[in-house]
Amino acid sequence: MPLWCLVMPITSLLIVPSIQGTIPAYLMAFASLALVLPSRENTWLESQRARYLSIALLLAGIWLFLLCGSQLAHIISDRNNFGDLSLIRNDDRRVLLRPALFTQTLYLAACICTALFFRFFFREEWMRYVFWGAWFLALYGIYEWLFFLVFKEPGDFIANRMYGDHPGSWSQTMQVGPFTLLRIKSTFGEPSWFSAAVVPYFFLALEYRRRLLAVALLFCIVFSTSTSAFAGFIFAIVLYAVLKKKISVSLVAAALLFAAAFAALYFLFPNTFHDMFVAKLRGENLSGQGRMEHAAAAADAENTLTVLNRIFGIGFGYHYGGVYFAVLMNTGWIGMAVYSYAFLKPVFLLPADSGGIPFKVSLATLFVLFYISVSELFLPTTWMFLGLAYWRLDKRRAHLAWTLPPLPKRPEAVPKLVPTAKRPLARRNCLSNLSHTRLHGARLRSNVSR
Repeated sequence: MPLWCLVMPITSLLIVPSIQGTIPAYLMAFASLALVLPSRENTWLESQRARYLSIALLLAGIWLFLLCGSQLAHIISDRNNFGDLSLIRNDDRRVLLRPALFTQTLYLAACICTALFFRFFFREEWMRYVFWGAWFLALYGIYEWLFFLVFKEPGDFIANRMYGDHPGSWSQTMQVGPFTLLRIKSTFGEPSWFSAAVVPYFFLALEYRRRLLAVALLFCIVFSTSTSAFAGFIFAIVLYAVLKKKISVSLVAAALLFAAAFAALYFLFPNTFHDMFVAKLRGENLSGQGRMEHAAAAADAENTLTVLNRIFGIGFGYHYGGVYFAVLMNTGWIGMAVYSYAFLKPVFLLPADSGGIPFKVSLATLFVLFYISVSELFLPTTWMFLGLAYWRLDKRRAHLAWTLPPLPKRPEAVPKLVPTAKRPLARRNCLSNLSHTRLHGARLRSNVSR
């Protein structure tokens, strides 16, 4: 568990460089099956194992159902292309059973193993290992930023992953006044993916009072200069304050530091602010223009979908884009319903008074980020936080089951009082009472005669 949590944020390193998907966290996820599958004599472990396998089989059934529905829809409609829709491996124009369907399914399987293990077998004392991963994420990002500041070149020595001709770790710069700064992305491929991990880690550190770690993560958020990170942080800190129902010193300090950085961008470096927010929203830079083109192509492709494709999607792992639209396009209405249920259930059901706030905030923020910009669903940290949220929810339910007061007993009927017979007076007592009465009457007569 310590090693797994430590390497959880690393997505730019392949253990086997020639095989995509061999990132450390995925391999650890598959290795965890060796601990789950063997039966145990311990009753609790056996019950958790049964729940783990039942959910895994249910998800496998849903995947198979969507696969059959989507491929049948293509056969019925006689589809032979997807137009200008952005696909995983655009050079492969096949429609039925594209290879990406199976490779993306392996990524999904690793992520599901991660979420289910953290849900059913995580322990409270292991939370410190989760913070090891957060420290690694923050320190490596700060190291990269300082290295570029001094030597004017990237210092990423971990990354060896490639997506075709595109590097798996893309070092980008931002002009801030006279300074050229590296955009922090740490062990992730790009700053927008980084935002989907650093914001949840920050609020987990804030809740557990890891102030130094929170400061390091906040530094990374600001100097990632990522629109996604800024938008996600603003949403998350407002939601966190609402759920907390009180303003703590740490929360005020974090909000003020972030507000100061945001104000400095707006007033001192307006060109940087324009490039980060205005130009991207208007599609005036490469990032914003690319998003608009992909959205337009997705809208055109959606207009050609049949009813079956809208229900089952075009095929798991076909379309590559923002997570929300990729899920809707690839898995249809059914897949979108499953995805929304999985991520939003803890947001609504986790109570705010049992340590559930950071997980509610994390999943809600991830859901928003996946809707507005982030294009990678299979980040190991995402599924770790999903599993931790359900672990906390299950723990709360178990606590309630043990602490609920017993049901009141039915009130018993009040027994009717049976009148008892008076005890008969003894003969001796009756004679003495009669003699006393006669004596008292004689005295009264004598007094009257006098």
